[in-house]
Amino acid sequence: MRAIVVDKDYGSVSAEELERVQNAYKQAGITLELAHFTSEDEIINGCRGCSAILGTGNPPITRKVMEALPELQFIQRFGAGVNSIDLDAATELGKIVLFLPGFCAKELADLATAMIMGLVRNTAYYDRKIREGEWPKCSYLMPGDVREMTLGLFGFGAAGHHLHDIFHGGFGTRIIAFDPYVSDAVKRQYPDVEFVSFDELLEQSDIISIHSVLTPETTHIFNKEAFKKMKKTAMIINTSRGPIIDQKALATALLTGEILYAGLDTMEEEPIAKDDPLLKMDNVILNPHSGSYGAGSKKTQINMVCSLIPQAVLTHNIPARCVANRKILNEKTEFTFI
Repeated sequence: MRAIVVDKDYGSVSAEELERVQNAYKQAGITLELAHFTSEDEIINGCRGCSAILGTGNPPITRKVMEALPELQFIQRFGAGVNSIDLDAATELGKIVLFLPGFCAKELADLATAMIMGLVRNTAYYDRKIREGEWPKCSYLMPGDVREMTLGLFGFGAAGHHLHDIFHGGFGTRIIAFDPYVSDAVKRQYPDVEFVSFDELLEQSDIISIHSVLTPETTHIFNKEAFKKMKKTAMIINTSRGPIIDQKALATALLTGEILYAGLDTMEEEPIAKDDPLLKMDNVILNPHSGSYGAGSKKTQINMVCSLIPQAVLTHNIPARCVANRKILNEKTEFTFI
């Protein structure tokens, strides 16, 4: 059996970690090759005869790619996002898409917390100015009190749960959330969270933290109309997927004073363009899409990747929670979803 990592140079997984995955695959009788392709055609030409494709980033695994690779059984992401994979086509063509739900939820909540507090307390601004030779004591934006703010969560999954625990449990911050897919059982577990409409989230939140998958419905949902509805003192944090925010509209909203702060770990274009106006704003914190980076999450990530496909090959069992194209759970396959 032959498998291939199609984007080994993406930067989120080290050479040592990939070697560990290779060794785990070898023990299951799978040869894992390492390559770096940047287009559909390169993936097709390089993966002919492969049973599995692994993506450390967001390679384009489209219908065209899958139709050209009839032997392909598995598509494995090293993360939780699957927006570059055509899930409907995968199900139709009998391909199983595997991902790592919740593997870095705590780390994303921790990063969102760091960005929120860094912006509120001007820490990044002060650090920059001191390094430039200034001493801006008790100046710049007046820090508010997070204990008196409303934190709005756009998406209430695992990372949102952890952020709730940090701010409501630690500071007593009021928490509201917009998530049309959250279950009644989850709502009962979090009775202090008020679930609101999207417009109410925009209008009431002092801080909005995004914890949602990228879909056609969420793409650019935070646009110029949304920013106009937010408080002029509001902050937006994105540790999820860049295109959920219209980045040009965000820059305009910050420049015109429609909102006050932004913290971004993910952007529409990565790396960020060198002429992007966000780079010149002191009320913005930028990170290089590293929210999943942490000792705990890395251990979980590599352990899961080392086990999912090898165990499927050896036992024909696959954890259902790790299957991204959920519709295939109802299809007849040679594998048992447990």
